[in-house]
Amino acid sequence: MSSTPQTDTSRLEAYWREHWRLILTLLVIWFAVTYLHPPFAASLNNIKILTGFPLGYWLSSQFSITVYVILIFIYALTMNNVIDKKYGFEEEE
Repeated sequence: MSSTPQTDTSRLEAYWREHWRLILTLLVIWFAVTYLHPPFAASLNNIKILTGFPLGYWLSSQFSITVYVILIFIYALTMNNVIDKKYGFEEEE
């Protein structure tokens, strides 16, 4: 199957548009997890979770880091299993 430079260009543009959409979505989640709870930390610290830690502390120390790791996995899996395959950029094993 031969492809013309026009179809290659449009395929690359579509690939990068979808790639940037994924990155921006994950950055919005990152921003929300990082910056939305600190203004409410004082009131959140009045709530204790199962282990007795204040909720504000737990959101900063455990929840945020867990979400960051999950975002990394979501990015890698989405790129490898969805976007790369959709546009023909999957790696040979």
